[in-house]
Amino acid sequence: MQRRLVLAELALAKGNRRSALLHARKGLEELGQVRDQLGGLELVSATAVHGRQLGELAVNLALEINAARQLFVWLERTRAQTYRYEPLEDIENPELAERIVEVRGLGRDLMRAGLDGRPTADLRAKLSKAQREANRLGWSAQRWGRPRPMAGISEIVTELGERAMVSFVVSGDGIVAVVVAGGQVRLVRLGDAREALESAQKLHFDLNALAPDHLPPPLVAVIGGSARRQADRLDELLIKPLKHLIGERELVVVPTGSLYAVPWGVLPHLHGRPIVTAPSATAWLAATQAAKPGTDQVLLVRGPSLQFADGELDRLAACHAKATVLSGDDATAGNVLAHLDGADLVHVAAHGEHETENALFSRLELVDGPLFAHELGRLKKPPAHVVLAACSLALNRIRPGDEALGFAGAMLAGGTRTVVAAASKVGDEASAAAMADYHRALVAGAAPAVALAEAMAKDPFRRPFLCLGSG
Repeated sequence: MQRRLVLAELALAKGNRRSALLHARKGLEELGQVRDQLGGLELVSATAVHGRQLGELAVNLALEINAARQLFVWLERTRAQTYRYEPLEDIENPELAERIVEVRGLGRDLMRAGLDGRPTADLRAKLSKAQREANRLGWSAQRWGRPRPMAGISEIVTELGERAMVSFVVSGDGIVAVVVAGGQVRLVRLGDAREALESAQKLHFDLNALAPDHLPPPLVAVIGGSARRQADRLDELLIKPLKHLIGERELVVVPTGSLYAVPWGVLPHLHGRPIVTAPSATAWLAATQAAKPGTDQVLLVRGPSLQFADGELDRLAACHAKATVLSGDDATAGNVLAHLDGADLVHVAAHGEHETENALFSRLELVDGPLFAHELGRLKKPPAHVVLAACSLALNRIRPGDEALGFAGAMLAGGTRTVVAAASKVGDEASAAAMADYHRALVAGAAPAVALAEAMAKDPFRRPFLCLGSG
């Protein structure tokens, strides 16, 4: 990669743009050939760092001449390559399974030690070591999957139909949108990237603060006012300049950086509009073209310590008469994993946590301990449509190449077609109400993105859910 970068920069110094882009393309193709042989999401996503400078060079060249189609192609070559793979079927790895059980036990011990006021340094070190070892074992089991071809513009235009796709990219100090709508591809420069990304982070913090079910009204007014200001600012920076291109169309949004945490329905111009978030156009196309899920195998999971979970799942069981319900002592990590395999629709009402340092150990809390994102990637037949009803499990650790890794991201990379999850914290009461509305719309025949838009529109700042994948 370093050699290809030097050759590309030398070509540019001689004024030969075509040769520079050729070296960038060849370098990224060579990197892809290496990536195709690797195993484990963590390792596959890590390869993006080696092509980052080549990708930035090509993106900057496309921006210099305002070449929207060329920029679209280079973004697809450089971002979210993990999602370009069709995962292979699982090969049993007893050592890896044993290590995951060890991580689960150490996490439980660490939590108890913290609650008891005992020292935790040794347990934290053991847990970190066990997590590293689990990742390492995943690397060598087998290659991650079969590569899919990169999506072409004509394929995206055809699949979009009346919808529009907006891909955001940061270049230097600016943020740019590539808009595909009405058969056209256009490039729009949106202004200061730092301001947009900071507003997205501030909105995320405000939504977290607004999440508890019974905040005092004065506090709700102050935090809610701040959240609305940040939403208005993002709307002004990112959406208003695109209105003449996207109109009232349903949207597919490909974010970048902290924009991954934006629940787009809180923005004024997008209120009540069906929106899907995808890591790349290629990932969205693969999810959209996958076989449409049935409705026969429905799984409802109730985790511990959720205030409104009992009533929530009772209402959903009434909507889905043939659903399998796992709750109480039945809702173990192993039992839930077994029932996830091959399910059409899965709804999980459980607390969870996004692990920023090691995204594949983001987790759902079940009766016997956590179920890790690490365990989801090798299901023989991943569930088609998954709803994660509590906590911020739509969050991702954003790695080089806009590789989004986290609990929801692992499900999408593993082959799940659509994931509905919250990007911020959500109160138990607000989540239960939103999910009741969501499932009623699903049962009435609405697509997931449409059903979620209707559910969010009633109280968007306290229902900060995203529809990820296909929608």
